[in-house]
Amino acid sequence: MAIRAFFAVELEQKELINQIIKVQKELDLPDTAIKFVAPENLHLTMKFLGDINENIIPELQKAAEKISFKTFDLEISGMGCLPSYSYINAIYIGITKGFDELKEVAQKIDSLSSKFNFKKEDRPFKAHLTIGRLKKTGNKNLLVEKIKALEKKDFGTIKIDKFVLKKSDLTPTGPIYTTLFEVHSST
Repeated sequence: MAIRAFFAVELEQKELINQIIKVQKELDLPDTAIKFVAPENLHLTMKFLGDINENIIPELQKAAEKISFKTFDLEISGMGCLPSYSYINAIYIGITKGFDELKEVAQKIDSLSSKFNFKKEDRPFKAHLTIGRLKKTGNKNLLVEKIKALEKKDFGTIKIDKFVLKKSDLTPTGPIYTTLFEVHSST
């Protein structure tokens, strides 16, 4: 049976999640519809696999557990939108310190692509934490102003000591993510 799956780093720190919830409330403007990511679904996508056969998961887990990386700190800082301020699709929080370490882990995950026939990434790795997707714009200038006011906001530092494979079940109320396995750092 096929399942929709992706590798990710989860955000489990309550203080950081509470800050993100507060920012989501600040961006919840009249006449603007933003589908905010639920607190329990906040994550950094390392590699989206798409639909995979669930029979390969045990073999994929064995291969992923061979990926070696050291625990590192990740600084969550700054806000922006994709693809641009003139056309907003997603609102995100950025990564500053720890980006290179995160990128290295993502590249190691991507190297599994050839073994499992996943599409290899052809775009450069861009780590960001999506906090909402714009569905309808009311006062776009006010929304842009609020996002720009948070461009330099420091959300804090988190310790990255594992990555996970998540299953994504799409429902009318939003995705439901289930962790299929975890891979822990070597230190």
